[in-house]
Amino acid sequence: MKKIINLLILIIVFVFPLQVSAQSAGGEQPSPMAINDINVAVGESQASVTFADLGFTDTNLVSPFDSTRVFFSLPPNLQLVQGGELVLNFDVVISGSGLSVSDASASSYGGLLTIAFNNQILDSIRLEQSGSQSVTLSIPTSALQSVREDGRHQLTISLDAQFSCSYDTRTLVTIKSSSLFNLALKVSAPELNLSRLPAPFYLRNSLLPDHTFVVLPDDPGVGELQSALNVMSGFGAMIGREYGIQLTNIGQLKESDLASSNLIFVGKPADFSELSEVDFQLKVANGNFVNMPEAASADGVIQLATSPWNDGKVILLVSGNTDDAVRKAGQAVSAGPIFIYDTATLSYVKDVQLLSDTVPVIQSFTLQSLGYADTTLSGIGLNSVDYVFKVAKEQLASTEDFVNLVYYHSGLLDYGNSSFSVEINNQVITSTALSKESEQLTTLQIKIPPGLLRFGENHLTVNARMLANISCDITGFSDPWFTVSAQTNLQLPISQTSALSSGLLDLKFYLSLLTSHSELGDVAFVLPKASPQSWAAAGNIAYTLGQTAAPVISNLKAAYAEDVPQDIRSSSSLVIVGRASTLPIMIEINDKLPAPFDLVTDTADEQKMQIIYRIPPGVNVGYLELAASPFNSEQSILVVAGNTDDGVNIAGSTLTTPSLRDQLSGLFAVTNGTQVATSNANAVFSVVGEVVPSAVQVVATPIEISSTFQPRIERPVWVLPLIFISSLSGLAIVGISVRNSRKRAAKTGSTSPDDESHHDSESKR
Repeated sequence: MKKIINLLILIIVFVFPLQVSAQSAGGEQPSPMAINDINVAVGESQASVTFADLGFTDTNLVSPFDSTRVFFSLPPNLQLVQGGELVLNFDVVISGSGLSVSDASASSYGGLLTIAFNNQILDSIRLEQSGSQSVTLSIPTSALQSVREDGRHQLTISLDAQFSCSYDTRTLVTIKSSSLFNLALKVSAPELNLSRLPAPFYLRNSLLPDHTFVVLPDDPGVGELQSALNVMSGFGAMIGREYGIQLTNIGQLKESDLASSNLIFVGKPADFSELSEVDFQLKVANGNFVNMPEAASADGVIQLATSPWNDGKVILLVSGNTDDAVRKAGQAVSAGPIFIYDTATLSYVKDVQLLSDTVPVIQSFTLQSLGYADTTLSGIGLNSVDYVFKVAKEQLASTEDFVNLVYYHSGLLDYGNSSFSVEINNQVITSTALSKESEQLTTLQIKIPPGLLRFGENHLTVNARMLANISCDITGFSDPWFTVSAQTNLQLPISQTSALSSGLLDLKFYLSLLTSHSELGDVAFVLPKASPQSWAAAGNIAYTLGQTAAPVISNLKAAYAEDVPQDIRSSSSLVIVGRASTLPIMIEINDKLPAPFDLVTDTADEQKMQIIYRIPPGVNVGYLELAASPFNSEQSILVVAGNTDDGVNIAGSTLTTPSLRDQLSGLFAVTNGTQVATSNANAVFSVVGEVVPSAVQVVATPIEISSTFQPRIERPVWVLPLIFISSLSGLAIVGISVRNSRKRAAKTGSTSPDDESHHDSESKR
């Protein structure tokens, strides 16, 4: 009987297999990392800031010699005055067998801690015992002026513990991040100097955050729109990090904005009645420049002045009498510090020379062939050298590019802590430790990853971080050095594929796609008229492109969506920003997109999805779509859209916010500003339901099965009954076989049920 039961169990297991359904738990998306503003207490004439607020962490200084530095800048309308002080908190640990020598005063001597502010020594503190200490030092008048070209103030803290060379003692000083500056300040007019851009709009390590509006007219011409985008891109390149700069139009500015922010007006003088209130050197009255030189009537005009609404803020005017003049002024500002003549606040731009459409193909060259000589970096710490080379379009998508770096260096290095790195266009491609073996002439082959090179100018940067192996015998000591030989060679073969065909057509690679030109000259923004929110979103994207590509001159194009010139269509990748219903060009390209738009509701149709959701009224959703351009297969189209104007902003911020940008992939994405759901054209289910919880399912229809989509095979309805009938038949056959077997056994007497039972019992025992 047991054999029959086991047989039945096997039949049930194999005929009716268990089906397990598991639903993955959808955890919350990680929220964007919060970046706190510097926590500075500012009064009318004083400010207090800790080292931690300046990004300084607890730092150890180790005997016999060591040092550290702290930097900060003041807002352009503030200056240091006498009365400030430094509160330095630090821990001291003095150890070693030398502490037991008979000369107690000598054995307890751990060295000198010297504190200097702007190269003026504030004090030298004798380190005589272990423990926590705090000293308060006044900042004298002689130390109030910065000695650095970038205008930053510098605190230097140095340890000199040579005594440990004569005795077996070790000194460790930990400078605490709780140390602070109590600064005495006075309000003053900001320095006005075009040659110091991006100052005074941005100062590195500034104690206080600042904000700048780039201001367009309410009805900007294409040249003015293009100029504003290039200004945004240029500031992104100059600043190189996230910053409070925003594109808007004059109609959106409030009275409080005029008084609380720096302003960059981009447009013709007739577009801004407010300019007559500004004390420019080339004054503006009744919508015209007053006494403008006749020879400069077609030039771009760039000038800087103190804001009439807040004497602590500044106004930059990027202007000219025509759209073309405004365009030239914008490109000049995008290039960074302005070349000045007899005045620091006014400059005329006659013309701008841009990169040629073609660059010669040179597949192998040395630094020497580019005009560079051997370069020696010297000194303790981080030192860098930058080389510029040009690349043709035919070389961009190669996977066989490499650099043969030829170098050698000093033997006076601490090999446990000295290294160098190599970058291509600000992307690190290798980091290598320095060693005894590489003191002699060394060649290192470094592959260049695909997608890093750009058409036009490219940058090869070598960073050497050198720490000296300092001994107590410093006789004849010289700074360590690292030499890059001019025989360093680059191999850049011609590629057989384009960037698009090499797999870059993916939202996660949108920055690489749009920054393949060193001046961003093959990118054009297509925008709706009368849509300031779309212009603002485009401005933020332009800033990010400039931050990534760091163009020498930004050459972004712009066009309105109802009139996109043929040369822009055929030569540029298009960044189309706005609600679909406000973009006439969408009629031409809609059916080429992964998820075409309903041009009435501004929602993506998601026509190849099985489930389509209806978005509730009042819910803002952003869409991002990427496709090859129908006007030029070598270019791409990026659509930044939304079901509302706020949805367009959400889509734009997804491209510019690193924590959201990292979630992008594929050709189509939907975002609500905190989550990003991605899909491709062959996805089975709508991605809207993932980011709009209140969306309602309205369509559930079969989809066309493409060659790349393999549907899940559904079980036909007749399978279970057939299996059940087959199982019953099998059981009946088994039962008949068992009965016949027993009959035969009874006739022959060869076995009995009692015998089987006995064997089972024996087996159990």
